[in-house]
Amino acid sequence: MNEKKVPPPPVLPPSIEIKENFCLFHKGEIQGEIYTCPACKTRYCMECAKKARDERKLCVKCKQLVLM
Repeated sequence: MNEKKVPPPPVLPPSIEIKENFCLFHKGEIQGEIYTCPACKTRYCMECAKKARDERKLCVKCKQLVLM
């Protein structure tokens, strides 16, 4: 008589595997020199990292400021 409806389980996004030479700032292959975040070791293009530093952006993965 007092049947509660149970919501469906959440739908999780498919697992995404990040490639070794993938820049998360411009979302493409790393080109040229490589910058490695000192906190989490995520790799970016040096040019993207310089631009992120100038714009005070955070590392996509660990949310630390990009410092050089």
